[in-house]
Amino acid sequence: MARTLDDLAALSGVSRATVSRVINGGPVSEETRRRVLEVLERTGYRPNRAARTLASGRSGVVGVVMHIDPQHLFRDPYFAGLLTGMSNALAEKAVGMMLWLGDRTKDEILDQIQLRGLLDGVIVTAHWREDPLVDSLLDSSMPTVLIGHRRSHPEASYVDVDDVQAADTITTHLIEIGRRRIGHITGIPGSVAGADRLEGYKRAMARAKLPTEGLVVEGEFNRASGAAGAAQLIEAGVDAIFCANDATAAGALETIKAHGLRVPEDIALAGYDDLDFAAQLDPPLTTIRQGVQDQGAAAARTLFQLLEDPDGGPRRVLLPTELVIRRSTVGGVRRFD
Repeated sequence: MARTLDDLAALSGVSRATVSRVINGGPVSEETRRRVLEVLERTGYRPNRAARTLASGRSGVVGVVMHIDPQHLFRDPYFAGLLTGMSNALAEKAVGMMLWLGDRTKDEILDQIQLRGLLDGVIVTAHWREDPLVDSLLDSSMPTVLIGHRRSHPEASYVDVDDVQAADTITTHLIEIGRRRIGHITGIPGSVAGADRLEGYKRAMARAKLPTEGLVVEGEFNRASGAAGAAQLIEAGVDAIFCANDATAAGALETIKAHGLRVPEDIALAGYDDLDFAAQLDPPLTTIRQGVQDQGAAAARTLFQLLEDPDGGPRRVLLPTELVIRRSTVGGVRRFD
């Protein structure tokens, strides 16, 4: 049995410092890492967490703050996807997670994050344009990565997608297939993604010199608001609807069918996210794929970068999106970037 780093070094044929770098995720060659990991596996060595904390100044635990009610977390495919991506990336580094969900106040969360000194850093969903918790974390000394953006904050590190451009792209698709009265059911008022997707929709419509007056309905990123919003837009005589997410589009689809209308013949329908159920709708939904799990994993890896190089400046990661065209707009299946 290997009981110390010196034992592991002797068995691996490397220095004690090299073994330490492997255990703590530091830079070593792949061949060296593989050899040390084989010895770790063979000997069943488990590093002493307290000793690692004292040596590195880190706890090996990060905080994750998600703005969602606990009872909805695993029923919401977006938040569940983010959590899965983060969990996988943290597990790669043997880093633990302390999770706060949306039923706590800002002060409660800040007290636990800052005063206890348990965490190396924090990942937080930045879904609201005005969020005191996000602002307080960004102004603190705690390494923080947002999922969402705060472009106006000079020190904000974040992982996001370009929602403005993606919404422009999918609205342009509806224009290119000949639709002229294109309605939009927005996300929750005050949300970052909702505002950006509305901006992208309006930009594409303005470029095509098409009207938006009376064609924008407030939604809440859920099926019920999609159903209600579609009823209003049908009364307004739309021939296409772009919904701020797939759940909204699913609700809109129900209302369109309930009115005896066909998709896409009478009203073309598009969503956003490309969650698993989007391809299972009837007809399958044209949407924007944004790689939700990839965002969660990228946020964790961005936090690791902040911890390794705290003076390297803010990290801002924009992940790619993809327009996925299905039968809800064109009656056939094809894809392009």
